[in-house]
Parts: sequence; structure tokens; C-alpha cells
Amino acid sequence: MLQYQRGLFISFSLILLQILTPSCTSSSINKKESLSYNNNYTYFNSQKFNIYAKKLYKKLGLKRFTRLDTFKIALLGYLNLRYQGTVKRKGLLILIDYSQPSDKERFFVMDIKRTKILYKSLVAHGKNSGDRFACGFSNKPGSHKSCLGFFVTGSTYKGKHGYSLLLQGVEPGINDNALKRRIVIHGAEYVSKQFIKKYGRPGRSLGCPALPTNLAPSIIETIKDGSCLFIFGQDRYYFQKSRIINAKGAMNHFEKAGI
Repeated sequence: MLQYQRGLFISFSLILLQILTPSCTSSSINKKESLSYNNNYTYFNSQKFNIYAKKLYKKLGLKRFTRLDTFKIALLGYLNLRYQGTVKRKGLLILIDYSQPSDKERFFVMDIKRTKILYKSLVAHGKNSGDRFACGFSNKPGSHKSCLGFFVTGSTYKGKHGYSLLLQGVEPGINDNALKRRIVIHGAEYVSKQFIKKYGRPGRSLGCPALPTNLAPSIIETIKDGSCLFIFGQDRYYFQKSRIINAKGAMNHFEKAGI
């Protein structure tokens, strides 16, 4: 039985590696790849979760903005972090989908208990992560690249970018240098429709998920102090190394305690 479960996990991981390949020119994934990915969700062995996630995804109106599979991964990680006691703010889930182009809304603050999107917004990526698309990620100080994975929001402060929010990366080797790198949420004038109209894309940060200046303060105030943030990107390394995306732990928490 153990060997069988390991085999399923390896198969699932290999398919993730095949379909989540970096692309600087397009964020589309063909129907055949999506079908393979969805079929391997049988490994999670929870029809209840899959039905719930799909229904929640539909109610939130996320289809125009991000893939169902991306949302499921975010939800699984949120469940694990809730189960571990790492995330304190129950019901809040923040998703940044860096597989989408930077001139589209790809930052979402969701109240998954009330099935409501509280905010959706443009968000910048690091200047060395890519141009219109983010396709290179790093945990290294000085890389000026965005980093992926799960974070917990921390305290606020006023810095050179105004009202800002600290982020604690909770994935060793993937984003645990976030505080050292000062990867924070802040407002930036280069994240705006006006900038996009002039240059074809928003400006880029030194690795921070920068937001429009008119939205940043209210978003920061809403999500500070212990919320779950997931930054998604098409990156093989992340799915090889992440220990947060653990179906068994997430399913146990879902079945016992719910969202």
C-alpha cells in the first residue's frame, strides 16, 4: 500500500513538472495537459474537497483570472498551514498568479468563508523575473527576482514606499529569505493603467509584489497579521522542493475541521 501511494505521488509530481514549465510568451495550458492534471487529483482521494474547491472557484468568479488547478493548490496549502497553526487569519486567502501577464489583474484577496473576492488588482514582479511575464524566480538576496510559494503576512511599517507589509516566507530554500531580502507588499506608482498604456506593461520591482498606490493601504490593512499568501508561478524547482503542498495533511484538516 505504501509503495502504491509513493508511486501515485511520484506520478502526480512528474505531471506537475511537465505542465508547469516556465513560459515568457504565453500563460495558456492546453486542454490535454489540464485533463491529465485533473485526473491526477484522484490522489487526493477526497471527492468532497474537489467538489467544494470547484464550487468555490465558480462562486468567486475566478475563471477569467486564474486556472482551477492553481486555485486548488492555493487552497491545499492554506489548509495545511491552518492545520499546523502557522496561519492565524481564518478564511482569508491571498493568491498572486505570476503565470498571468503583468498587465492583467493577478492579485486576489479572497474571503473563502463568505465566498467573496475582497480585492483584485494588478501586481508587479521583480525586474529580473521577466518582462511582461514572470518566468524566473529566486530566493537569493540581490537577485531582484520574485520568489514563489506560501507566505504568512506580518506586521506593517512606513518606509520609503509608504505603508508596507512584511512577509514571512515559510518554505525553506524557496522563500525563507523574504524578510532578509525585504520582500514586502507596498504601493508603487509604476503599477497603474496609465503606466501600462504608456509602456505596454507595469513597471517592475526589486522582487516585491508591488500594488497600485490607491489600493495598497486598504489591502495591507485587510490582510496584515497572519493571513495566508500563495504566490504561484510556472517553475519546476518549486514543485520539486515544496513541502507545503501535501494532500494528505490538507485532506485530514478539511475532513475534520473544514475551511
